[in-house]
Amino acid sequence: MNFSIQPLSTLLLRLALFIPLLSLLLPTAAHAHDMSELAQERMASGGYLEVIWTGAEHMMSGYDHLLFLLGVMFFLTRFIDILKFITAFTVGHTITLIIATYASISANHYLIDAVIAVTVAYKGFENINGFQRWLGIRPPNLLFMVFLFGLIHGFGLSAQLQDVTLADDPNLLGKILLFNVGVEVGQVVALLVMAVAIRAWQKLPLWPKLSYRINLGLIAAGFVLLVVQLTGYFQERQIERSGDSVIEFEIFTDVQTMIGQVRYANGEPLAETTLSIEPIGEGQPANVQTDAGGWFAFTGQADREYRVHVEDVRGIQGESRVSLGRAADDHSHEYHIPLYWIIAVLVLLSAIPARMARPRTAASEG
Repeated sequence: MNFSIQPLSTLLLRLALFIPLLSLLLPTAAHAHDMSELAQERMASGGYLEVIWTGAEHMMSGYDHLLFLLGVMFFLTRFIDILKFITAFTVGHTITLIIATYASISANHYLIDAVIAVTVAYKGFENINGFQRWLGIRPPNLLFMVFLFGLIHGFGLSAQLQDVTLADDPNLLGKILLFNVGVEVGQVVALLVMAVAIRAWQKLPLWPKLSYRINLGLIAAGFVLLVVQLTGYFQERQIERSGDSVIEFEIFTDVQTMIGQVRYANGEPLAETTLSIEPIGEGQPANVQTDAGGWFAFTGQADREYRVHVEDVRGIQGESRVSLGRAADDHSHEYHIPLYWIIAVLVLLSAIPARMARPRTAASEG
């Protein structure tokens, strides 16, 4: 086995320079697949288009998935090759998305995303010919590896989808399929953006050096994501070990109603427990009972703030303050541009200087 020490040490040094920057740029990547409350509402009670949009948005904001797809796209120039590899990835993640979600097969989402982070680093390493350059071996069949990684990525999508769907939902299979359609729509949009930028830069003489550095960035990003996910996993385990001594509230409000769940930090609900809901200021407190899942509902007065207090049989207490009458605020004057749209625009704009540089390059060569 040929193993070049000096070039590999240079690679590690370059990665060491990449990682601090990426750790600042990717602090939220560990939660790239977390479903917002709006997405949860869409999946629970939305129509067909809303479920499809949720899947598309989930893919477009799943930065680890997109980084892997970027690595796959890097050296594909023919449409038939792009179609072949993306089909393998799509078939892979569709299989696990449907089977794992429908059969309620799940695993810790931090560990799933940690494996996805490894796939990002793997693809960058393969793109710089790392297997032959430093390990002296041929890389595994790329089409098979893309299919295998598609299975892994589908497991990650399933883990998040299971958080926002009920196992006994009569429309579960339909929602899974519609969500997957949305994922494919988001994937196609992302790939089109990547293809435009990559095709423009591939025509320049500096492309080999640029692609090498970008793939170093993919390797570094994979390592950063891996560390972040493993850190989150061990922190979650720590919370689980001591989580039955901390009470948490998840409360949704309307103009006059609050609906929520009371649970320990380890996820165990406070079933059949009495809550005290007291208006701040004048008013009489009310006692509300949670159900078997720790859920409760309370109707109060609009524009009032309430103190929600609970104490379990061991004397452990929890408290939250909730304001009613603020759920329907008008946000029409606010402009919210998702980060993935900003990234997409920047990637597309990067093709402009590449195209502008072509005539000067051709002239200088002539």
